[in-house]
Amino acid sequence: MELRDLEYFLAVVETGSFTAAARDRGLSQQALSKSLARLEAELGVVLLERTPKGIMLTRMGQSLQQHARNVLTEVAVFRRDLDVALGRSGNRFTLGMSPVASAGIGSGAVIRLQRRYPQVRLWIEGGVKADFTRLLLSGDLDLAVTTGSEDVDPQIMVTTLGLERWLVVGRRAHPVLTTARSIADLAGADWLFGKLPDGLDMSVDEAFVAAGLNPIQARISTVSIPFALSILAATDMLALLPQSLVADHPGLMGRDLAQGRWTTPLIIMRRRRAALSPAAADLIDILRDEAQRLGRDPFP
Repeated sequence: MELRDLEYFLAVVETGSFTAAARDRGLSQQALSKSLARLEAELGVVLLERTPKGIMLTRMGQSLQQHARNVLTEVAVFRRDLDVALGRSGNRFTLGMSPVASAGIGSGAVIRLQRRYPQVRLWIEGGVKADFTRLLLSGDLDLAVTTGSEDVDPQIMVTTLGLERWLVVGRRAHPVLTTARSIADLAGADWLFGKLPDGLDMSVDEAFVAAGLNPIQARISTVSIPFALSILAATDMLALLPQSLVADHPGLMGRDLAQGRWTTPLIIMRRRRAALSPAAADLIDILRDEAQRLGRDPFP
């Protein structure tokens, strides 16, 4: 079995057509079809079926899809490690960090890791859980730190560091937030809002309804953290943000008006079958220590 046959098989599956896969790989459709036929002949099974709705995986095709991804990922990681061992490239460590992780435990952890491993070249990739899952499975990330639910791909191992608390955030000396003692005191507030992690959005809506208020209706919606922070500091708008993003911001204040009920897990993600390098193992310990040092409500 040739690796390129597995690569071409996955290309067809991921694009959904021979035409798109051939174009992406710079091949003719005839060459791609021959590759698939060779793979099916070697395995003795049909992997793909052409239907009026497009390409469909057979049961054996579904099984091969997962195995092929694992094989190609492990080969890519081995080649990278081999290049490092033979001096063909530097010792590179890739870490995914969400905006919350970057603002909180991430920056301190990276500085400590760099001091401990000065020869390691760090590559920091921004994103969210869905991005990190894809990059981890492809072997393009060693670890990722983010916040959100622990429900991920079964090939991803999740380590929980603690809980990230979400606060009602506004500018310092905000006329409403400085005196608010409960969610009910936020009636009539002007909101800037973004997408909340799964599960937290429902908890927030329920809390507002229980306080006799309508669920939050945003006047401005955004997923840009820098934009949100600048608007909050310059206006009387309010937002719901993680504690990490505002703890050290000179122009903002945060209030926990939900009495600790608005939290999301702070997690480390890594491929389940990946062997941990010394740097990766140490980074996990450093992240745990940073989570405790910054008071991220560590689990018992």
